[in-house]
Amino acid sequence: MAFGALFIIWIIRYLKIDRSKISIFIKKHIWLSVFIAIFLISSVISVFVSDMVLKSLGQWRAYFLEPALLFIILIGRRDEIKPKELSWALIFSSLSITIYSIFQKYTGLGIATAEWTNEATRRVTAFYTSPNAVGLYLGPVFVLLCGLVYTRFFAKKGPGRIVDVLDPQFQKNNTNLNWLLGILIIITAAAIYFTKSQGAWIAVATGLVIFIYFIGYKKLAGWLVVAGVVAILFVPSMRSAVTFQKKSDQNRLTLWTYSWNYLKASPQNFVFGTGIRQFFRKIQKPYYNDQEMERLIYPHNIFLNFWTETGLFGMLSFIGILGAAFWTAWKIKYKDKIFGACMITVLITVLVHGLVDVPYFKNDLAMYFWILTAVIFGYHENFRQS
Repeated sequence: MAFGALFIIWIIRYLKIDRSKISIFIKKHIWLSVFIAIFLISSVISVFVSDMVLKSLGQWRAYFLEPALLFIILIGRRDEIKPKELSWALIFSSLSITIYSIFQKYTGLGIATAEWTNEATRRVTAFYTSPNAVGLYLGPVFVLLCGLVYTRFFAKKGPGRIVDVLDPQFQKNNTNLNWLLGILIIITAAAIYFTKSQGAWIAVATGLVIFIYFIGYKKLAGWLVVAGVVAILFVPSMRSAVTFQKKSDQNRLTLWTYSWNYLKASPQNFVFGTGIRQFFRKIQKPYYNDQEMERLIYPHNIFLNFWTETGLFGMLSFIGILGAAFWTAWKIKYKDKIFGACMITVLITVLVHGLVDVPYFKNDLAMYFWILTAVIFGYHENFRQS
């Protein structure tokens, strides 16, 4: 309902104003536009590949139509809604998740599943049904916050930095902004830690090492990689996470096997996948044993998620969109080194966590992905015009 209201207002009030900017953007980024078109066409086809058209249509609206329309709106409004302002909006949007997660950690109240409420093994879920959902949302935000802290305290002062959006006259409200950034980064790190989501931990650690490398501390990044390898070799919990020794990790390997067996079973399966909202019914259900594994709705791998849901071309077009976003963030890095590095790192965090989870097929995460994409392309367009 909120998006519907926003969209109607934009159509009535702003479409005529933004139409030319959107048209110019499409022509400038023709490959991105082609990838998005294939992505949406594949998603529409997947609705009809499904055996549950009406229910699949509902998920198509939430995961494909509305997020893509939001991307178009943000591209059209990029001069009025600055990309760096959107970055701050993403950070503040995570506050309710962060605060509720910390509350759950110390009270045990409101946690979705009883098995995660025990104090010794407690895992926070915030408003969601899974700790991993908290990590998927907060991981990229934490990496972005690290970029803010670096620009605030260590980078050279200059115009156009991401912190200047909140504090344009760098010297004013100095102490207040310092406190704000300090509190935000501490509570976000705490909430991610309290999820006990190893996928989130590894994704954030990978992102931070790459960020450190891109901003010029290559030796430090190298030593951190060495430290990570040593930890994997000698810390049992780290080794088990990377080598998929835990039961939950073994379940992921099983899901990937089921998915691949389904895809290669026939040319139709290979090209069209299962259709939207059909993973359990068509892939997991023939093997399902509630004593061995819970009922799941995705294979928990970013590539297999899209392949099974939207078919081969849906997956390939998503890779194209992701590749275009990486390439554009790389170009931003030459104009604005720290912000470009932040955006590359955020995408890497999403991708790394996505190797073992579902970073797109959720209402908030689908919107989140397209907002990040709008931040990257909107900022690139704005500095090209400056």
